[in-house]
Amino acid sequence: MKHITIILAFLMTLANPVTAIEQRFSDEDCRGVYAGIVSLLGEANKNWEDREQNPIGSSDYVKHTNIIKWTVDVAANYTTIYEAFCAKVE
Repeated sequence: MKHITIILAFLMTLANPVTAIEQRFSDEDCRGVYAGIVSLLGEANKNWEDREQNPIGSSDYVKHTNIIKWTVDVAANYTTIYEAFCAKVE
């Protein structure tokens, strides 16, 4: 039991954000991630406009809706990555 407690205490220090090594992307990589987010949101906006040209429930309406959902989901994931590895800590 004593060994388990020591191992557990050691593992808890590894998960501590204060002791974690700070990893950041290079400025070039961050610009690429940001450009990808902007591009994905632009694609979602284009599909939104295209979707409005179709009647609700039509196959084109559904197709554009699915593309919008996918691009916004991917943009949200990349935004999380950008915030974690590119955003400046003040």
